[in-house]
Amino acid sequence: MHFFLAVNCYMYYDNMSRINNQFSVGVHIMTALGDHHGEQVTSAHLTVSVQAHESQVRGVLSKLVKAGLVVTSRGRNGFSSLSRPANKISLLEIYKAVGAPPVFSIHAYPKENTCRTSCTHKQAMVELLEDTQGAFETRLGQRMLSQMVAKARTYK
Repeated sequence: MHFFLAVNCYMYYDNMSRINNQFSVGVHIMTALGDHHGEQVTSAHLTVSVQAHESQVRGVLSKLVKAGLVVTSRGRNGFSSLSRPANKISLLEIYKAVGAPPVFSIHAYPKENTCRTSCTHKQAMVELLEDTQGAFETRLGQRMLSQMVAKARTYK
């Protein structure tokens, strides 16, 4: 009987979605722009730097522009640049601009009423997510893009 209950607790599972890398790509783009501050950086340069498909780079760049973190010039000689100095842009602003998902997700499953874990897990995870997400966002708010640029500039 105990084996049956244990199986029911784990019987339902949801395939976790692929990892979202929007935030990482956004920080990469912003760091590259910060490293070349004052220069006109093309989307082709950013695509080579990020090593992602140009449509993904353009999509993230568009979100950064919409959030007011990047200014662009369109056309044949189009370019991008930071809208303000890197020491005035927090990583939290980038995180929010790209619409990155929470630090983790909670899998969807129907409750199995004969399993205490199944009945309490979602609420426990919601509480943990709220706490973890808050701490994560607080820390991102304390980190400035200029720190990422400084790290990039240590590469020889």
